[in-house]
Amino acid sequence: MILALLLKKLHSMLISGWELLYLTFYSWTNLRHIIVSFRDGINPYGRVHFKKYIEATGEVTYDGWHWNLVVGAGKAHIADQLAERNEAQMAYMAIGTGTTGAVDTDTALENELDRNPLDSRVQGTGADTNKVTYTCTWDAGDGTGAITEAGIFNSAAAGQMLCRSVFAVKNKEAGEAMVQTWILTISA
Repeated sequence: MILALLLKKLHSMLISGWELLYLTFYSWTNLRHIIVSFRDGINPYGRVHFKKYIEATGEVTYDGWHWNLVVGAGKAHIADQLAERNEAQMAYMAIGTGTTGAVDTDTALENELDRNPLDSRVQGTGADTNKVTYTCTWDAGDGTGAITEAGIFNSAAAGQMLCRSVFAVKNKEAGEAMVQTWILTISA
């Protein structure tokens, strides 16, 4: 029964076979999160795109997508925004060096390296009104290190975390700039 519901929901989300394999087998935590989200009837989920490039030449050194987990505090923040509780909007992205997998109870990055204000936060239009795209830039010399995690927050320090992604190391060198584009989708 759960498998049938999962397959029906995944089909409606238009996830490719490779994305499904990545989601389900990357960690059991991801699979558990997907099943719980389907049971609850609303599924906020997202993907984060990293693009690293040598700032002086524009040469791209990494370009890839990673899944994330919308954490419990992030879901509560979405509900707070719907209820107009006047909490600060998501306005910062952070990167870090933590390697522990993302879980629903996360409220911060495991080992934050740097946090920057968003360049933009835009809601989609037309068929994409259920999506919000967040963009943030780290210039050369900013956020340098072995990056393995990222998150979105509503404050320059601490604050509420919306979502967290943990991934294989992305070494950001001093001469590299990096742009993160995070797409959060709210689907039923």
